[in-house]
Amino acid sequence: MEITNIILLLVTCAISFGLGRTIMHLRNKKRQKQAEAQKAQALRNRLAEPESKNKSKRKRQLQQMDKGAGKP
Repeated sequence: MEITNIILLLVTCAISFGLGRTIMHLRNKKRQKQAEAQKAQALRNRLAEPESKNKSKRKRQLQQMDKGAGKP
């Protein structure tokens, strides 16, 4: 093989590898964003815990509910 063919082959391989890595990075980033959105949605949709019989735990639960209600 001639030197120009080898150089062309190396450049082509480098470009192909770079594009592949970029595409995979963007795809993984998109999947991660969707997974976080699903987790957030699941947290919003979960049922509230029943009120505890323990006085201090019930107080904490009420404080957490107040904090959650303050958010839009």
